[in-house]
Amino acid sequence: MKFKALALTIIISTTATAHIHSLGLGAQFNVNTGNVFASGAALLISPSNMTHIAINWYLGKEKTSSIGLTLDLVPLTLPLSTFTAGSVNLTLGVGIFSNVVFTDDPGINLGVRIPVGVNILLGKDMFEVFFHVAPSFGADFLPALDFTDPFYPLALGARIWFR
Repeated sequence: MKFKALALTIIISTTATAHIHSLGLGAQFNVNTGNVFASGAALLISPSNMTHIAINWYLGKEKTSSIGLTLDLVPLTLPLSTFTAGSVNLTLGVGIFSNVVFTDDPGINLGVRIPVGVNILLGKDMFEVFFHVAPSFGADFLPALDFTDPFYPLALGARIWFR
């Protein structure tokens, strides 16, 4: 029952926000650099221009897989260049992440991230292509309580905006 209430709350919040601002749907390809090197994909839901949610997954070798969630607030968008079909912008924000790693020794971590990127908006800002790096710092909760080594996820993706 609690899960149904939570799911309903998320759906109502997302659709209500979409009417106020805009809704962006898309996908991205991820690569983590730093202590870990892994690639994966993500489903993107953006209830507004400033709020970006990504559900990330990684299916790796040797029985390693993970699923994660990122929530970024990107309040700063600086125009770098404009052209007839659109614009190129610098973006800067702050966010949180959570990952669950499925291996023989499972792990859970949570932390903060600072996404810095470039996006290209096309077609009256209806289509977006972006690249960002998000320096990330956090804590492991499983298998033991500890700080994570800093890592630097890179993402390349696209979103369609419904405004």
